[in-house]
Amino acid sequence: MKYPLLALIKLYQWTISPLLGPVCRYYPSCSHYGYTAIDRHGAIKGTALTAWRILRCNPWSPGGVDHVPPRTRPRWHELLRSHVGRGKGGESAAAVPARESVSDSSSPATETSPNAQGA
Repeated sequence: MKYPLLALIKLYQWTISPLLGPVCRYYPSCSHYGYTAIDRHGAIKGTALTAWRILRCNPWSPGGVDHVPPRTRPRWHELLRSHVGRGKGGESAAAVPARESVSDSSSPATETSPNAQGA
């Protein structure tokens, strides 16, 4: 259900939005917000976020920057994962002894700074 909604928003952005011009009071525009919300949160929650945004986009609204909220796991999901994670699995990372590292002084990794940013 997510992809047909995204296709409808793209169709609107390519056909109707250029005719209307930049009329949205918020950044990003309502159609970009809707596309990102549905892509990030799914069809149901993304549509609800988009509808709420469109209701707020009116002549009496001050507008401004309004980004899509980040996706977070629900509290019940975190509790379930912590409960299930205790009973399953092998040794934890703290219980596994660290391996001795063999340093090779001729490798390029030892010649570069740890703060260097590569391409």
